[in-house]
Amino acid sequence: MISEKHRVLAIDDDKDILELINITLGRQYDVVVLDDATYALETIEMSEPDLLILDIMMPKVTGYHILETLRKDPRTSFMPVIILSAKDSARDQKYGYKLGASIYLTKPFQPERLVKNVATMLGEVGFSHPRRKSLSMRDVNLRLQLHLSNLPTGATDLAAGEAHQQSGESGGFKLKRPLAQEQKKKEWLG
Repeated sequence: MISEKHRVLAIDDDKDILELINITLGRQYDVVVLDDATYALETIEMSEPDLLILDIMMPKVTGYHILETLRKDPRTSFMPVIILSAKDSARDQKYGYKLGASIYLTKPFQPERLVKNVATMLGEVGFSHPRRKSLSMRDVNLRLQLHLSNLPTGATDLAAGEAHQQSGESGGFKLKRPLAQEQKKKEWLG
């Protein structure tokens, strides 16, 4: 059964922050957490969040890169994104808003403020009722666990990712090229 709650995806490399977000928002929303930004786009596609909470400073892929990619895709360009980052300079915040952040919060954050901002953002974009989802939260969590547990150890090159994709081990969820590899490819091209 598909939940009647809004779905929030939080991406941060700090597991304590993810746990705090889950505790803070878990009563009102279905919360999906991801601590490896390399697979952000796949997780967004699979979990179909109504709102994204995104850290900026993460290994391999920055939150800025994820946000920029989301805004270029018509399927995700509308999605509210709350940046939650320790980068607190005016320059960082201005850049986040320039890329399309809906709200920019700094760490450490007040849980009550996060709850109010999430509620405000979901109300402003017309999500008074959650959008229909393809997968239940149970299915999303199971697929995420299966997907992340089946990743080849240390497979960060394109060939290993493609070999894994062709093997079909991911239980129906096809592994795409990790976002970090797309970014690396871009850098090589200039």
